[in-house]
Order: sequence, then C-alpha cells, then structure tokens
Amino acid sequence: MGGTLRANRLPMAHFTIPVREYMSSPVRTLRASAAIEDADFLLHDENLSALAVVGDDGKLVGVLSRTDLLRQGTYGHDRTFTLPKGRVGDAMSAPALSVAPEVELRRAAKTMLQERVHRLFVVQGDELVGVVSTRDLMRAVVEKGLTDALSEIAHGSLVTVKAEDPLALAVDRLDRANKQGLVVVEGGWPVGIFDQRAALSARGLPPETRVDEAMSLRVLTLPGHVPLSRAAAQALAMRVRRILVMSDHGTTGIVSGLDFARAVAR
Repeated sequence: MGGTLRANRLPMAHFTIPVREYMSSPVRTLRASAAIEDADFLLHDENLSALAVVGDDGKLVGVLSRTDLLRQGTYGHDRTFTLPKGRVGDAMSAPALSVAPEVELRRAAKTMLQERVHRLFVVQGDELVGVVSTRDLMRAVVEKGLTDALSEIAHGSLVTVKAEDPLALAVDRLDRANKQGLVVVEGGWPVGIFDQRAALSARGLPPETRVDEAMSLRVLTLPGHVPLSRAAAQALAMRVRRILVMSDHGTTGIVSGLDFARAVAR
C-alpha cells in the first residue's frame, strides 16, 4: 500500500481500473442453513462487518451483516438485547448485490453509493470470486495519491451520544438514526465510537450500563486540510471505519467509507 502524495490532482479516469485489481479474495462464506449464533461468532471473531451467504450448491444467495443481526434483536429488561435462535437464511438480506470482475472500480463505487451498501460481491458466472468493499476503495485512494482535502468529502450529519448515557439509549439511537456508528462525547469532545460491533458485543450487559463501558476507543481525528490519501492510509492502519474532522472549535464533520466511495465514483 503506497502512501506517496502527488503534486497535482489526478484525472477522474484513473479509477477505470477493473474491480478484480482491488477486490479481496477469498470471501468468507456461511451457508443459509447455519445458525445465527454461528454467524455472530464469525463476525466478531474475524472482525468482519458482513458474511456472504451461500446455498447448499455454494452459489451466492444473500448477505448477512451486523445491521441484519441488530434488526433481529429482542429487547428485554435484564439484557440490552438478545439474538434469536433462527437460521442465517431467515435473517440475511437478499439478493446480495454483485458485480463482474471486469467492472470499473468507479462504477462499483457508484453502485455502493446508490444502494447505500459498503460492499459488493464479485461474481464470475456463478462463482463467487471476491468482494470489493469501501476499505478496498480506500486502498485505491491511497495508492493513487489523491490530494483533495479531507473536508471536501466530509459531511456534518454525525449523531452523538454522551459517555454517561445508558446502553439502551445508544442502541436505540443507533437503530433510529440508521447509522453504523455514534460518536461518544464527553464535555463536548469525542472520546470514543459506539458502533454495531460494540453494540453486539455488549448486548448481554444490563441496559443501564454506561456507554463508555462498551464503546470503542479507536477514534481517528484529523484536521480538514489533510489529503484524502493520507487520511485513508491512517484509517486503514488503525482499522477504523470513520474519521472525525476537527477544528479548534470541535468536531466539524465525519467521513465514512461511503464518502471515500464518492471520491472514487466522481
């Protein structure tokens, strides 16, 4: 992964490279007949945000993401929420969105933006050969040395939760805001991220547990003038999925994987 910045902004056409050059392979799969608890274990143990779901014939039939698991949650009094005992096929989203290996990377990025998804599976005929995600798009941004300022793709629609707020409130806000992560603030400044992984990991805790006992401490904050390639490189190195854009007055915006997709798609 290169981190060299180039002096001039590159032409838009440089993301016409085929998806096969940036896809990740092989793809972690799970059968539709598997138990939801097996999917939950794999997502957590391998730090994945989604799994490709295949039928008994090995063909792609859907996708199971952390979002799908959270939607299956049952909320109670002693636990923040509980996952059901059903099968993956009952909880997955179908069909799974896919592209061919020869599709241009920028076209794949446009599809992610249009469908509001963070990954597309790569299929050759009936064979699942890879997956291209927003993290792969970030690798492309790094390797192509985009010099655009981080502030150019940032947006201000961040949703916050206080460090002392209860888990039940954070999980509810995560669902209602349709966000993959909330910014945890203390005294008006970001101190952590409460995302879907944190919510799933903390689901057995009492609902009144403080958010800061379950949040992720991996927070990347950068000033808006940082070049996209350098910001993407730091996010990849830290394994974070969002970047907080800061000024002397606090948080001014947030950048997610889909924002990097926007930079690749244009």
